[in-house]
Amino acid sequence: MTTTTKSLVLLAFTLIVGFSLGLFADATLVRGRRDRINRMGRPPGMVDHLTQVIRPRDSAQATAIRPIIQRAVDGNEQIIRQTNERLRANMDSLRVTLGPSLDADQKARLEQELTRMPRMGGPGSGRGRGGPRGRRGGPPDGRSGGGPGVPPP
Repeated sequence: MTTTTKSLVLLAFTLIVGFSLGLFADATLVRGRRDRINRMGRPPGMVDHLTQVIRPRDSAQATAIRPIIQRAVDGNEQIIRQTNERLRANMDSLRVTLGPSLDADQKARLEQELTRMPRMGGPGSGRGRGGPRGRRGGPPDGRSGGGPGVPPP
């Protein structure tokens, strides 16, 4: 092998190793962040988190505030479920209303974009705020959960 060939092979190998390490490191960091967010969304995680934030003076105060926090978390979950149902109904209405005016390609693009839109947060949703790029829901018709405002069945 010539020196140029050896150099190219070494460079290609270094590039592949660097790319792989970067990809796996990024995936690990993202997974860890997603797991932390999911834990926060679940009622026990949120209750524990808020209890730690408050830092009760003693166990009696902790025992007294825990049910109050739990009621608020349960209420938030109910609001999110209701909002998801209303969002799903609104998106279904949009599809039905626009349906006669769109050709097949336009309907497909609309469906693809609505599928990309995030659903509202909630227990274990792991969905944050920001633009729709990079976040995937399931079919927006509610068959398997996901899509705009569609909670899992």
